[in-house]
Amino acid sequence: MSDSTLAAGPLSLAGKTAVVTGAGSGIGQAIAELFARAGAKVVAADIHADGAETTAAGIRAAGGQAIAATADVSQDTQVAAMLDRAIAEFGSLDVLVNNAGIFPKKPFLEVDAAFWDKLHAVNLRGTFLCLREAIRRMQAQGNGGAIVNISSVSSMQAVVYHNATYNASKAGVNSLTKTTALEFAADGIRVNAVLPGGTLTPGAKAASTDGVDMKGPILGPGRIPLGKMGDPEDIAMAALFFASPASRLITGQLLAVDGGFQVS
Repeated sequence: MSDSTLAAGPLSLAGKTAVVTGAGSGIGQAIAELFARAGAKVVAADIHADGAETTAAGIRAAGGQAIAATADVSQDTQVAAMLDRAIAEFGSLDVLVNNAGIFPKKPFLEVDAAFWDKLHAVNLRGTFLCLREAIRRMQAQGNGGAIVNISSVSSMQAVVYHNATYNASKAGVNSLTKTTALEFAADGIRVNAVLPGGTLTPGAKAASTDGVDMKGPILGPGRIPLGKMGDPEDIAMAALFFASPASRLITGQLLAVDGGFQVS
């Protein structure tokens, strides 16, 4: 599946092992597939085993290297096992993309502790656990590494209504990104975040039809200057930039891929 243009240039991941969480569909699947085209050996991880295997099988069918891993990122033992399997299968852990996330919507005054805790368990605790365990292994290898957290423009400003819990979780991801980028730069470990704006994924479509009235700034006329919602491939290209040598002097950055929403 290796693309000669990607695998030989500054965006090359040739010889690298990349773990992508939430790789069973949407943005995670697009990232896993693009990384394989760039030459990476990919671990497609997802809480849903069927989705993870579908992505990995698609990469292998196209000539790439990939295995599927099933993991709930909110559970530390499962995170550790996922990363250890990557090293056992492919010999190293060079790139991690923290993409797994959930985004159910609920009006603020209806949010209870259980709803808050479940969403943060995946989006924020999951990112924390994956960061911690990946950094430990990258430090032990001594070759540095690249970590890409998938956050959201919702972490920076309100995008749609009924998203306070999600917004807070992604603001926490931004903070973890900057903190770990600072503290582990001396180890050659770079940590950056991609902040998608409105992106057309199966999960986003499901969230918009779950009975909650969809409204908010991003849905207003002219609020996306480039004139279109994003596709998973748009986010994947930004993730590849941060994972590759093309961004070798970049760490601790938050890159919005939102069609210009934040400046509108």
